[in-house]
Amino acid sequence: MRSQAIQKMAPLRAQAAAPERPVTLPGTGLASSDDDLVIRAIFTLPATWCQRACFRAKLHADLKDKSDFLRDIGIEVHEAQAEASRFFWEPITLKRR
Repeated sequence: MRSQAIQKMAPLRAQAAAPERPVTLPGTGLASSDDDLVIRAIFTLPATWCQRACFRAKLHADLKDKSDFLRDIGIEVHEAQAEASRFFWEPITLKRR
């Protein structure tokens, strides 16, 4: 009876010991692991922050010079002021209507 239980568990052990296949990145054919994704996120984070800071600086300048244009595209002045005053690490929440 014990040998039957061991035989039933043997395939389960083989499945558990099998290594997982690495994730393939679409369009590149390169295999990726969690470490690669973390490293990529570390290198892209400063670029994202720079884009947000530039967007908010341009928005602040548009508030001074072209507030009528913002209203034309569906952005209220108070929404633009709130977005322009946010920090660079906060995600952009301003949306056109």
